[in-house]
Amino acid sequence: MALFSIVRSSAIGYGILLGVAALLGLWQGRLGELFPSPVWPATGVNVLIGVVLAAGVLSASAAFRATFEWARRLEDEFRLLLGDIDVWGAFVLALSSGIAEEAFFRGVMQSAFGLTVTSVAFGLLHFPVNRRLIPWTLIAVAMGFVFGVVYQETSSLLAVALAHGLINFVELVGISKAQAGGASGSNKSGNGSSVNGS
Repeated sequence: MALFSIVRSSAIGYGILLGVAALLGLWQGRLGELFPSPVWPATGVNVLIGVVLAAGVLSASAAFRATFEWARRLEDEFRLLLGDIDVWGAFVLALSSGIAEEAFFRGVMQSAFGLTVTSVAFGLLHFPVNRRLIPWTLIAVAMGFVFGVVYQETSSLLAVALAHGLINFVELVGISKAQAGGASGSNKSGNGSSVNGS
């Protein structure tokens, strides 16, 4: 029941963040730019960019876990924090975080404050209560720069929101599978941790 509460409260929080992004986009006169009508082939290209970016980040995340103890400890911390999240809960969290965070940070904030300030703010949003999760914050700053550059180059939230959501979904499902399988900190299989900051 506590996990349902985490998923529900996170979805509500992300809904509020998306609402704030929409209001700020409206205030900036950029609402149509934030949420444009799909236009092919640009939409297809942005989907491809998002999928390729997600695949690259997920591969790097798996390599980090296989190579570095801090990455395996980070995975263990997330497993303790999230417990046994199901696929539906992972989907809700991934979808809501990908859309809301990208709409707010890239869509609204980056146009007002630039890449560096937005990337640092994105990382600070991921500042943990538990100091053992601090590497997550640093990775989030780096991912903020990656997402920010992709957004600058594509002028579309689709690529970054899709990448963000896919990364979070795969990592959350991996954590759940590792939890169900009784994985420990010595897990080097590449399943599981949100070592990507998203």
